[in-house]
Amino acid sequence: MKECLILAAGRGARLDRPNTPKPIVHLGGHPILLRTLDELNRVGITRAHVVVGYEQLQIRKVLQARSWDNMEVVIHHNTDWESNMASSVLVAKEAMPQTFLLLMGDHLFAPALFDQMMSVDAANGVVALVDVDIAGVPEFGDALKVIHSGNTVSDVGWKLEQPTAVEAGFIAANHQLFATLEAELAKNPAAALSDGLAALATAGQLRCVPTNGQHWDDIDTPAALVRAEGRWRAGRRSARIKHVAPEVRERTVFDYVVGKPTHTDVIVERGAIQRPNPESLIPASAASSPVFVFTDETVGELYGRKFAETLTERGYDVHLMVLPDGEESKTVSNYTYLVERVLSRGVDERSVFISVGGGVVCNVCGFVASTIYRGLDLIHLPTTLMAQSDAAISHKQAINGARGKNMVGSYYSPRMVVVDVEVLDTLTDRQFQDGMAEVLKHGLAQDAQMSQKLLNYNGNIRDRDFVESLVRRNVELKCDIVRNDPKELQEGMVLQYGHTVGHPIEHLSGYSLYHGEAVAIGMVVAARVARLLGACGDDVVDFHIELIRKFGLPFEVPAYIDANDMLAALKFNKRYLREGTRMALVDRIGHLWSVDDDN
Repeated sequence: MKECLILAAGRGARLDRPNTPKPIVHLGGHPILLRTLDELNRVGITRAHVVVGYEQLQIRKVLQARSWDNMEVVIHHNTDWESNMASSVLVAKEAMPQTFLLLMGDHLFAPALFDQMMSVDAANGVVALVDVDIAGVPEFGDALKVIHSGNTVSDVGWKLEQPTAVEAGFIAANHQLFATLEAELAKNPAAALSDGLAALATAGQLRCVPTNGQHWDDIDTPAALVRAEGRWRAGRRSARIKHVAPEVRERTVFDYVVGKPTHTDVIVERGAIQRPNPESLIPASAASSPVFVFTDETVGELYGRKFAETLTERGYDVHLMVLPDGEESKTVSNYTYLVERVLSRGVDERSVFISVGGGVVCNVCGFVASTIYRGLDLIHLPTTLMAQSDAAISHKQAINGARGKNMVGSYYSPRMVVVDVEVLDTLTDRQFQDGMAEVLKHGLAQDAQMSQKLLNYNGNIRDRDFVESLVRRNVELKCDIVRNDPKELQEGMVLQYGHTVGHPIEHLSGYSLYHGEAVAIGMVVAARVARLLGACGDDVVDFHIELIRKFGLPFEVPAYIDANDMLAALKFNKRYLREGTRMALVDRIGHLWSVDDDN
């Protein structure tokens, strides 16, 4: 066969790409239709007939911008494209040779399937590509089903009972298909291509060949597009590597395992910061070693200096390190300055680093502790709801780079985290609300019952007992994640919820937006993305907005932040890959959306 017919006339409403025909939706940075044409050119097709209808000028523009040395593309416009797919097949009837390939313009097929279908003999009957692994077909209920025995198809239909395969949208055809479709349309003006295939099967004139495990995708929904994109990315990564047979030579392999699992005690205790018990924090073996207490200007006046003085009064060699307030302390230059200060004061292998402050202080102190002498004893005493809910309950230590948040850091576990909700009384309302964003994050992405409890709560949100109950639940949820997925590759992606867009928003605001405020906006954006992809409904988006608004947090991207700047900033995020950004999404409140077991 030298020619093919590609059906690209439909609108694709289920894919939810307004005003964009499905065949030119991008997959891996290129329109699906062009990927199909590239493969057809590779296997030797010399003329490709493309039937267009919906937004046909867009498809023409895409096709006319490309050319192939050995293949001509002919465009046929079906003005009656909304009637049925059969009319799109028949519009090209007079131009087609006796045998040809017929493909769906919104399907993506593995390269091996093109080679397989090129070898099919369609002179004596129509041959359909079928997938016999029906259990593995996504959205099986919407697939065109087939009953077959051997290579003979006996029935085709959308609602067949006990089907043995599904039709994959790739056919080796002849003019018998045209005649059958015309006969079906004469009986029923609404007849579809599937009716023609069913008639051929009834007449014993439809055969099939199996996909043999080769992948194919009917890109009919957002979830299908995500699956196909993921498969393409995995294939691209594999294809980039040139595999060469290794040289055979003698070699000896040694290995070693370093250390035992690191345990972090997270203690919830009132009065631990204002009335500390130093012996419970500092090991006896470190009693004579320098102790470094990190705090910032604001917390230092409230708690940090008094905490350090209490340790000094008890005989410890304490050095107070006071950081400027805010994100400016998380710079590489400030990190270098702090390291030199610590080294100049004297430090030994049993020194203890204690952070008394919010997330910034936790991060900076943690990163310094993780890098001096390749890691020294670390304790966090978080003083903000944000830190008690997120930054301190973590083995992630980091500072900012010039282009984004937390770009330089380490995985380094503190020995102890002491959470004292008494100190939250001195937070401003804005600081308290900022911390609530991380509490809401865990509810929205991990605990639906907690989210509903927060939405229904009508008491004082700063009530100590209420706040402590939230903090305890948050710590419990986060400890489970850190324990099971420390590098946040699967279930741990829940911790990134709202952060993919939140970090760029925070950075582009010049840090005028607090971290939690930016994450709150990022969660609403994530919910809207999930809705656009078909993972959830409007109810999930509405729930996000209602809950976030209730706790006084923003839910819209500020007008002064440009969308293109946000997209550019996404590249400076640890979830960014060369193929694009990985983003945590939910399919319902309290549950991450999973596509092919990838969150």
